[in-house]
This record gives sequence, C-alpha cells and structure tokens, in this order.
Amino acid sequence: MQLRTTKARSGVTMEYFPLITVLTLSYNSTYIYESIGSVLGQSYPRIEYIIVDDGSDTFYESEICAYIEAHKGDNLESYHIISHSQNMGTVKASNTALSNSHGDYIFNLAADDIFFDSDVLADWTREMICRNSMIMTGQYVIYDETMKERKGAGPSDEEVRLLKTRSPEQVFKRLTEANFIYGCCTARSRLLIQKYGMYDEAYRLIEDYPAVLKLSRQGVVIDYLNRPVVKYRQGGVSSPKHFNPIYEKDSDEILRREILPYTEHKFCIRLRYYMWKSKRIQENRFAYEYSLLCGNGQNIKRLLLAIRFPIPALRIVKRKFTEKCTAGR
Repeated sequence: MQLRTTKARSGVTMEYFPLITVLTLSYNSTYIYESIGSVLGQSYPRIEYIIVDDGSDTFYESEICAYIEAHKGDNLESYHIISHSQNMGTVKASNTALSNSHGDYIFNLAADDIFFDSDVLADWTREMICRNSMIMTGQYVIYDETMKERKGAGPSDEEVRLLKTRSPEQVFKRLTEANFIYGCCTARSRLLIQKYGMYDEAYRLIEDYPAVLKLSRQGVVIDYLNRPVVKYRQGGVSSPKHFNPIYEKDSDEILRREILPYTEHKFCIRLRYYMWKSKRIQENRFAYEYSLLCGNGQNIKRLLLAIRFPIPALRIVKRKFTEKCTAGR
C-alpha cells in the first residue's frame, strides 16, 4: 500500500485515504447508541464499523441496524454486527472483531464510551501514516456516568514523557508496575497484527495489558498522540466496579506469565502487586456494602462500615468535600 501526503499550512494533508476499522464490543451496554453515534459522526471518509455483542441478556440487532441506516453518511463503507450466543469474554470478542476487520488501521471504542470529537479518526489516522506507526496511544478523558462532568484524564505527564523519550525496554519496565496503555485509546495497524498476532486467548477479560507488555518486550515502539481521543464513561461496563474473579485470575496470570519471567526484581514486583490487589479487594467490598446502606436510617451501619474500611471511606469523604467546594465557587 502506497500512501501519498502533501504539506499544507495546517500540517499534513492526505491525498489517499486508507480504509480504517472501528471495533465496538458490547455486553449489556446501556449507552451503545451514543457510541454508535460518535462513530457515525466522524469526518474521516472511509470507515468500516464492526460491532460484536458478547452474549448480552438482550441485544436488538435489527434496531441497531435500523439506527445505523438512519444516521450513517457516505463515509461508512460497511458495517457488520456479530452476536455471540453466550459470553466469551473480552479477549475472544476482540479477536472475533479483528478477524472480521479489513481496515489498514484499527481503532477501539467501547459500547459505553464515545470519541472525543468528530475529527479524532482523521487526525489519528493521519498521524499514524506520517509517523509510520504500528501502534499509537492517545489521551483518554474520564467523565461521570452522564458524560457531563469531567473527572480526570490520562496518561500522566510522567507516562507521556516515558513514551516520548524512552526505549521499549524502559517502557516495559514501567509497565511491570501498572498498565497505562489502555485499549480504549490505542490504535493498531494491520501490519502490527500480521507481524505480532491477535490478542492472547489465555486470558478472558484483559486484552490490552498482556499485549502491550509483549510488544514492548519485543522492541515495538508505542507512539503517543498528543490529543484527547476518547471520552471514557466512569461506571460503564468496562469500569473497575464490574471486575470479577475472572478478572482477578487474569491479573494473576499476567503477573506469572508476562512479568515475573522478564524482571530481576521479582520480590518487589510481587509485593507491589499483592498490595494493589489487597487495596482493590477492600475498595470493591466497601463499595458494594456501602451501596446497600444508602437508604435512610443507616447512619450507624455506615459508620461501622467506615471503621472496617477506613481508607476507602476517607476517599469518599475527600471526594464529596471536593465536590462541595467546587459547587460553592
């Protein structure tokens, strides 16, 4: 495939537009029409769209097709909806989508997130072509469940500097501490998939972390796009509150298979991991029990719960205090 670009005042303008693919995984997704709408509203001229439903309790394929037909533009060259009869997990669903894709560049959009604006795919594709990039991650912006209040953003300044200035080996070393290259804001080229394969089905729910660990270990440069690309919905189906024992098992396997064999600091890595895991378990238990006590007349029980889980309780107090101060300005 030959790509021609010309220089314009505003930067680089493409004369040839490769086909790109957007993949959306759905599982009991309340906000899927918002996600679909943000794909259909993109300015990029050649888009293939693939939706994979991974065994949702209810999934109305005919209604989604009707919505796409009613709102699509000429830039949507094709779309394909695939339904799994039972839940197979994020990794297999992602590979199903990849196996049916034809684009030269492939982008992910969860069924409860939306692209940051209508030019995301045009800017992202142009940058990948100009930099001859096989994989490129961008900024994600975290919003509340209503997508109205901004809660945060990533990656951090330190993580951005790491991606821009350090070698893949150094990126891998940082990744052994925690993942910061998420699938929701990372695009891949067809060449990368042909050379390094699809997601590892030894895992069920976590596809992005083992993939970037392997790629950085093998010397692949993960490029960075200095631009917000996705609005991530806090509390959506891909958020931590929905993680379950299968996710925990995947995490343990990632530590065992992808990290420990390739690091000299096994004790420190194990200690950090088990501290993180203990913290997550406490926070999940607190969040679940706290949600059961949010009715009237539960103040004493909430106090007892706070005594059992002081750190998660303090985080809630701090957050509410910050929100109150912000609202009072």
